[in-house]
Amino acid sequence: MISTALQHASTDLAIPAHDAPPFAVPFADLAEFGALPEKRRVELQVTLSLLARVHALRGEGRSLELAVATVAASARQQVRGAAPGTLTRKYYLYLGAKGDWRALIKGYRGPSALPAEFVEYIRALAEDNHRSMNEAWALLREEIWPSGRPVPGYGTWMEWYMKTYPARALPNVYPRGQYPRGWSRRNLYRKAPTKGARMLALRGLAAAKKHFPSVRRDPSSLRPLELIVIDDFELDCLCVFPGDRNHKPQIGRVAGLLAMDVATRRKLHWGIGQRLEREEQQPDGTVRTVRTGIARVDMQALLHGLFARTGLPPWPVTLLVENASASISPEMELSLSTLFEGRVRVERTGLIDHRTLTNGFTERGGKPWEKGWVESLFNQLWNLLGAMPGYKGSNQRLNAPANLDAAISYTKVLLGQGERALNLPPEKIALLRLPFPSPEAVERAFAWACATSDARTDHRYTGFDRVTEFLPEPGAEPRPFADLALLPPEAQARVEIVERMEAPVERWARLSLDVSFQRIPAEVLALLLLTPKKVTYRNHAITFAHDKDGYTYVDETGEVFRGAGDGAEYLAYFDAAAPERLTLADMTGAYAGTLARLGGKRGLVDIRDKEALAEAAALQATVVNRALAEVRARHEEPNAQLALDRAHNEKIVAAHKAETAGLGKAERLALAGAERAAQAVRERETGKALARASRDTATLLETDDGDRAAAGDNFTAPGVTGRDLL
Repeated sequence: MISTALQHASTDLAIPAHDAPPFAVPFADLAEFGALPEKRRVELQVTLSLLARVHALRGEGRSLELAVATVAASARQQVRGAAPGTLTRKYYLYLGAKGDWRALIKGYRGPSALPAEFVEYIRALAEDNHRSMNEAWALLREEIWPSGRPVPGYGTWMEWYMKTYPARALPNVYPRGQYPRGWSRRNLYRKAPTKGARMLALRGLAAAKKHFPSVRRDPSSLRPLELIVIDDFELDCLCVFPGDRNHKPQIGRVAGLLAMDVATRRKLHWGIGQRLEREEQQPDGTVRTVRTGIARVDMQALLHGLFARTGLPPWPVTLLVENASASISPEMELSLSTLFEGRVRVERTGLIDHRTLTNGFTERGGKPWEKGWVESLFNQLWNLLGAMPGYKGSNQRLNAPANLDAAISYTKVLLGQGERALNLPPEKIALLRLPFPSPEAVERAFAWACATSDARTDHRYTGFDRVTEFLPEPGAEPRPFADLALLPPEAQARVEIVERMEAPVERWARLSLDVSFQRIPAEVLALLLLTPKKVTYRNHAITFAHDKDGYTYVDETGEVFRGAGDGAEYLAYFDAAAPERLTLADMTGAYAGTLARLGGKRGLVDIRDKEALAEAAALQATVVNRALAEVRARHEEPNAQLALDRAHNEKIVAAHKAETAGLGKAERLALAGAERAAQAVRERETGKALARASRDTATLLETDDGDRAAAGDNFTAPGVTGRDLL
């Protein structure tokens, strides 16, 4: 159609003789015109041809309305944009632009008249202002430019003025309102940095992530429990805690952990509780407020409940966790790997270690988009729970209800503890009708929200199937499509076919239909409730710290560390509630034994408890004696030689005693003295002989050296040979 219109529009053109635009693309603009998409080029050529015919018909004395109607009647059925109103608008637009073909292209942006270095300069100005780009343009136009500071691409305003107005005298002061062409605020906004670039400069990589292309991951091929994502959360409501032995009654936030199966989006298990506060007396007399949060024991409880509920599938299970609150410690990861024989592995989301500027400061944090399945799920759950009492909003300071502060003040009066307070006990607080729910009510509401989410079909989860059903009659309950064959033919003709998305519980049932999940023994699951510790055997004991307290464990039986040397590594399972025993396994997960804590349950023995001191000393002596026995066993041969030496010495002593048995005490002393004196004389004579021989040898060597010096190297003393010297 377009080619036909071109042929029709290009014939019988009568351009008036008076001054008229060319209705064509000038030769100088062909390169710019050729850079347009082919569709735009063809549309422009057609439009110019039609406008040329309109202009030619006007030159024949016809009115514009008649000329446009004539052209539109022949072309509007063949090309778009040839309606009379459209042709009239484009005709006036083209004439108003003095024949510039660019005016006919919607949203056309030609080559910029602003220097490239200036564009980068204003983008830097925009990225330096954390709140308003408009203020960045105002800084340029009202401060930088009038002050005479040079601007990249233009220099100072004086240089620009002399270049722009060479025939004028340079003003003494900046002429207000004089800016280069293209410096309007509207045009500066066109050259502003992209949202991603500006967010990257101002807030960092995490905030700018949504303004850049992202990779979509398809989980449709996953099997049940093949990938489980775990994340922490905080509800948008407050609840009332009635108090216990360690915490006073209070209003607090609600937080928890959630494990979700990525393949089916089913919520597998969760743990939820209140963030409580308590006051601790410090050694210096001050009082410190301690706020509870998600701890490693909460993750242990979640994993215990998760695997107790689901078991293990025939394929490996991957737990995707973050590196913050909802994290799995390296010791727990090792424990999972050993307990489940490598069938459960842990993956962690990445960490940001980014610098926008090479020499700038480092941005650190997590990458929540790597577990976007559960992050988007939370928004759905919070919408379901949006009608709960005690709503505080996602940010209590910014979007909480206006009456929240008054409700908190009223509740605090009823919960007050102290001299002038009501001091209601927990059982009576539980009977109050307060504007905030109890922790039990919050747990029930969260369970309802998870069940409702699992049954929903109004979603767009990637990889989910569409379910086809039918309505036997209007207003009836939808039935599975397979039941359609059970209806008589006349009823089948009246049914209405409907489609919907598969619900998470339906997808779970379909994918796990022929899957056999392995039940985990209770004794294995119990180890998940203990705190795993990677420990090292050193100095005949296992020593580690937990919550700033030191623990030392020893082997009572001697069987656990038999043959182990210093530096041997083990995986210990520690129970802070019963620290007197420590269960030990090797690094393959095999049971190694049980150790006893030195010092009992507390690790400290009361100095007045003699029985406990004796028991601890006996345990210590057992370890020392066992090591002593091992040392003796390794030195049996030297020990036997020492026994022979002792017997030999005793034999000599016995013979000496027999020889001197008839002598008196004085005679034995005299005999011993004479023997010592004779020995001393012999030693002196031997020493004198050695000294005399040394002097003779030295004299002979000196004579020999003198003769050699007088007679030369070939001189040999008569009658003396080297054998004699030796």
